[in-house]
Amino acid sequence: MITNGRGYMKTNWERHNPIIEIPVEAIQSIIRSYSSYHTVQNVTLLSGGLSHTNYKVKLEGDFVVVRVTGNYESLLKEETLHATLPGKVRSPRFLHLTKWSGYGVGILEWKKGSLLYQHLTDSSPNNMTRMGKSIGQQLAAIRELTFDAFGFLDTNLTVAEEFRLTPENFISTIESFFTTGYASKWLPNDVIDQIHRFTRENAHLFKEDESGPKLVHGDFNGLNLLMNGSDVSAVLDWEFALSGSIYFDIGNMLRYQYSHMSSFESGLITGLSEGGITLSENWRKLAKLADLVSLCSLLNQKVCGENRVQDIQRLINITLNDSWK
Repeated sequence: MITNGRGYMKTNWERHNPIIEIPVEAIQSIIRSYSSYHTVQNVTLLSGGLSHTNYKVKLEGDFVVVRVTGNYESLLKEETLHATLPGKVRSPRFLHLTKWSGYGVGILEWKKGSLLYQHLTDSSPNNMTRMGKSIGQQLAAIRELTFDAFGFLDTNLTVAEEFRLTPENFISTIESFFTTGYASKWLPNDVIDQIHRFTRENAHLFKEDESGPKLVHGDFNGLNLLMNGSDVSAVLDWEFALSGSIYFDIGNMLRYQYSHMSSFESGLITGLSEGGITLSENWRKLAKLADLVSLCSLLNQKVCGENRVQDIQRLINITLNDSWK
């Protein structure tokens, strides 16, 4: 059961980009660019994913994922990252990168499991704790990859644009979404005013963020974590990875609230601790603040679907009104 009026994860959100339809014959050609010995037996469009298009492709005795996007460089970054991830991070192997009809195409290992969000609505407290612990262990493993600076990564995993959540940058970043960006198009003025007051009142908390310039998944939530029982079997979809604060990923993970979340959070903290990570005493607040940046950035679009806007506004209101309990 979902509590406190919170909704299901990204329910009915409109896609960033339309689905890219590829004929079976073209998928066969793509597969043969990877291996001439394989024949495509079946192709299934995978649900989920609001940016890239993913197909499950059955080969003889095996499956792969064919991942398609108009942004070739994002796949190139993913390929580099998959080859660089710490060994403890459970992620599918990136097998091949090519192009088709102007699109970037990646072929990735198929991993068995079910997505985390499918388990969050009806799991027992004990299972929520176990899942949280496994996720905390994976997040700690992700944080083993360190960079020289904070910011957005290029295809070589070099920081191409520096960005760090300091108190000053937190305020200026939020303000920029509404003054020079498009976010003001999607929210009422009274909510925007409340966001500005809220950021100024709480920005000082980022002085406590000592998490360092380390790997951030950037979309770390129940839609991108594959589970085998209560254990993480794979962390998926790394196109938004950056160097930054751990509180981005924690905030994203805890954005939606379900029954027994205290058990889940307890397991998460245990898994992080076992991986050598100690959070600030105000970790929940920092996670909410970091996620407010993410939520506002999602509204910083010329075109933003109605369902997406409604859910993001609801999530922002939750942050503004009851995140400090």
